[in-house]
Amino acid sequence: MQVLLAAGQAKQALLHAIAAHQHGQTLNLQPGHHHLVTAHQAQNQLTARLADQQQSPDVLTCHAMDTLMAVESNYELVQALLSDSSAR
Repeated sequence: MQVLLAAGQAKQALLHAIAAHQHGQTLNLQPGHHHLVTAHQAQNQLTARLADQQQSPDVLTCHAMDTLMAVESNYELVQALLSDSSAR
């Protein structure tokens, strides 16, 4: 659940950064980056625990990891699109 929670917090931070950027502020993705790092740390711990126990991930774990990948992809896309528009 920690992975899913941190990924959700990162997504909320991304949405706030986009809204601020739309109101003329500089794009700031750092607050969300902290949540992404937290999510990846939790994911690493979970993956290690599953490997130690020689277990396969359950549906919730797969969903959390998919969510984290989707949020990270959104960050990369926003950074690519909005960072270029800020430089112009």
